Amino acid sequence: MTKRLKKLQKSLADHKLDALLVRTHESDNQNVMYLSGFNGSSAVLLITKKDALIVTDARYYSRAQSEATDFTLVKMLRGKRQTDAINDALRTAGIGKAERVGFEAALTSVTTADSWKEELRAKLVPTVHIVERFRQYKDKHEVACLRHACKVTSKVYNEVAALLEPGMTEKSVAFELDMRLREHGASDNSFDSIVASGPNSAIPHHATSERKLKAGEPVIMDFGGIFEDGYCSDITRTAFVPGKKPDPKMREIYEVVLTANKLARKALKPGMLNREYDKVARDHIVKSGYGEYFTHGLGHSLGLVAHDPYDYEHDAFDIGSVITDEPGIYIEGFGGVRIEDDLVLTKDGVERLTTAPYWKF
Repeated sequence: MTKRLKKLQKSLADHKLDALLVRTHESDNQNVMYLSGFNGSSAVLLITKKDALIVTDARYYSRAQSEATDFTLVKMLRGKRQTDAINDALRTAGIGKAERVGFEAALTSVTTADSWKEELRAKLVPTVHIVERFRQYKDKHEVACLRHACKVTSKVYNEVAALLEPGMTEKSVAFELDMRLREHGASDNSFDSIVASGPNSAIPHHATSERKLKAGEPVIMDFGGIFEDGYCSDITRTAFVPGKKPDPKMREIYEVVLTANKLARKALKPGMLNREYDKVARDHIVKSGYGEYFTHGLGHSLGLVAHDPYDYEHDAFDIGSVITDEPGIYIEGFGGVRIEDDLVLTKDGVERLTTAPYWKF
C-alpha cells in the first residue's frame, strides 16, 4: 500500500490541501481499502503530506493494526462521537483550524458533511474523485488479483454451461453460478447474477426469473465474484440449451457479436479514448444490420467494484487499464446475445483475463 499512499500524499499540494479525509461506511469502503488495506465496515483515514492515520472503533482495532500497517491507529472510544476521534487524529497529525482538509463530497452524505463542518477543527474542502483517479490504472498486484478472479470465474462458467438442460429455471442456473463461485473461493458476488433465457435474453439487465429453459434457445449468463484482496470479475457468455439446433438468425447474431468483441479487443491500445473503443464494435454491428439493437456502451472499468471509477470522457486508456469488452444485440420478442470479456492493457499489448470459451455450434 505504501506506493499508493505516497502518490496520494504527493498529490495533496496539487489540490491545495493539507490533508484528506477518506471515509468508509458499511459497503462503501473501496477507497479506504485501496489506500490502507483495511476492509472493515467503519473507518476514516486522515492522510496528510507526511502522516497517515486510521480512525475506527473497538470492533476493528486488531484488524486495523494488522491490515492497515502503514497507518497509525486512533481509537474511537465507546460513548464518544466519531468526530471526537477524528479531532484526536487531526491533533496528532498537527492539523489545526486553519488547515485545508479535503473530504470526498461524492461519498459523504449531506448530514455527515454538515456535522463534520460544525464539529471538526479544520477548514473542510469538498473534493471529487481524487482517490478514484489513481484507481483507474492498476498496478501489477492488482492485475494479478484480477487475473485470478477472472480465471476462477471462467472455470465456473465452464462447469455451469455443461449443466444446462431443458426444464431448468433461470434461478436454478443462477444458483449454480453463485454456489460454485463460493466453492472456488469468492467471498461474494460482484453483482446479482443475471440469467436470461429465450425472449428474456433480449433484456440486457433482465431480472432472473422462474422461467424454464427450452431446447435450442439462448441463455445469457452475466456474473462475477469478489476474490483476492477484494478484486472483482465480470463475465458474460451466451450459451444454448441442448436438444435442438438454435435458430439460424440467432446463430448469425452470435457471430456478429463475437466478431465485434474480437475487433474491439484487437483495436484497444494506450491513448485510445472510450468512445473510439466503443466505435470499433458498434461500427461492425451497424454494418451487419443490427445497429439499433446494440443499446448500451461497449465496456466499463473493472477493479474493486464491477464498475470501477474511470473518467471515460477525458482520460484515455493506458497501461494498467482494465476494461470490459461486451457488445450485444437484443431483439425484443426474439432474443439476444451478449459476450463479455475482461481485458487489461499491458506493455506487451492486450491480455484477455477471462478465459472461458465462446460457443461452438
